[in-house]
Amino acid sequence: MELRLSHQQERIVRRLNEGMATPKQLAEMLGKGYTELKAQSMVLTLARKGAIDKVKAALILHGTPMVKFLDM
Repeated sequence: MELRLSHQQERIVRRLNEGMATPKQLAEMLGKGYTELKAQSMVLTLARKGAIDKVKAALILHGTPMVKFLDM
């Protein structure tokens, strides 16, 4: 099964493959209209699709209600 990712999702995957980033850094990288919450939501979606490592996603989502949806 091929993953279909949007341009912004691909940018997040590339950034997280290079190293860690905070939700604030991801939102700034994505540009206008993206908040920390939106960036966190995208990280959760990408982790559930298998596009990024769930452990890395858990670190980014630490302290948020979204971390419980990672199914780890």
